[in-house]
Amino acid sequence: MSDYLQTIMARMLRHLLKILSVGRQHAKRVVFFSYFGSQYSCNPKYICEYMLEYAPDYEIVWAFVQPEKFLFLEEKGIKVTKYLSLPFLRICLTSRYIITNSEIPAWFPLTGKQTLINTWHGGGAYKKVGAAYQKETSGKQKRAAIARKNPCIYLSSSKAFTEMTLKESFQHTGKVLAFGMPRNDMLVRQDRDDLYMKIKDFYHIPAENHILLYAPTYRDSKKASEYLFDCPKVKQALSRRFGGSWSVLYRMHYFVMNQLPESDDYIDASGYPDMQELLYASDVLITDYSSSMWDFSLKKGPCFLFATDLDHYDLSRGFYTDIHTWPFPLSENTEELTAAIEHFDESQYLADIQKHLDGLGNQESGKSAEKVFEYLQSNQ
Repeated sequence: MSDYLQTIMARMLRHLLKILSVGRQHAKRVVFFSYFGSQYSCNPKYICEYMLEYAPDYEIVWAFVQPEKFLFLEEKGIKVTKYLSLPFLRICLTSRYIITNSEIPAWFPLTGKQTLINTWHGGGAYKKVGAAYQKETSGKQKRAAIARKNPCIYLSSSKAFTEMTLKESFQHTGKVLAFGMPRNDMLVRQDRDDLYMKIKDFYHIPAENHILLYAPTYRDSKKASEYLFDCPKVKQALSRRFGGSWSVLYRMHYFVMNQLPESDDYIDASGYPDMQELLYASDVLITDYSSSMWDFSLKKGPCFLFATDLDHYDLSRGFYTDIHTWPFPLSENTEELTAAIEHFDESQYLADIQKHLDGLGNQESGKSAEKVFEYLQSNQ
């Protein structure tokens, strides 16, 4: 279907749903969906988990593209429905709150006193997104403009995220809650040490081993095999600098997760349901342009950037700030990466991380989920 027809249909369906939405809204019903109904994860998950513990009188509904894979959530008291189905539309239209980490369809209208909270799924200010990253077709841009008619409330991890991502890229002029991201609460508080053994047991990693997590972002033109570094050399460098034996978890973007070649050098953790648990349990992170570097910096762990296509990526997508000013050691090949690991200066790195967080106007407090719920309660 052409972009033009999709845009026309979005406008028509939006108008029709607005007419059909007349009816009572459930004041304590909250609908969640994450990554367009693909996961039980990210910020919506952690808001939900907080509410399950402290607000049992709320009706919580989760929407999934494949709801049959998430029926285990019903044991927690969560209702599960199919994303974009007729029951999903009926539930959304009669819910007081909708919480997601991505956009809602352009054709869906908010009605009455409904509140839409978009937590987004990345912090800091690194790779460009939205209008600052001009790759969307004109049709997609028009549908995004239609969707922005909904009075959305965004969460923000930092002042830089508010100014560069929300206001500049998303052209958001509405309310922003400077609460930080709920998924990062445990990284700030450092109160989930049970996750170290949970991850090691899950992947059969020896208890004495350290964990390196490699989590590159997605690129349109690259296959999973093009992301890889020389794993044995990197593990040797880690042992020389930090000591001990190392196990490597690869966390590929879900668009390319099934393309990762099998190897005894690393463990494929692409299918693990919660990225934040992997970050918490890992001793070192290697990424490229992923905002996971923001999350990991909150626990002050060593993070290295492995960017083999830096010049191309900078030209085709770009960054909000100069990547060379970021506090994370930058490498463009395995040799540079191993050298950066072996010469890692912890005291300088910690000082640079704190300067970076302060410079971006860090707003993570470790109480984001609690603050979001308090906001919901105060706006009944």
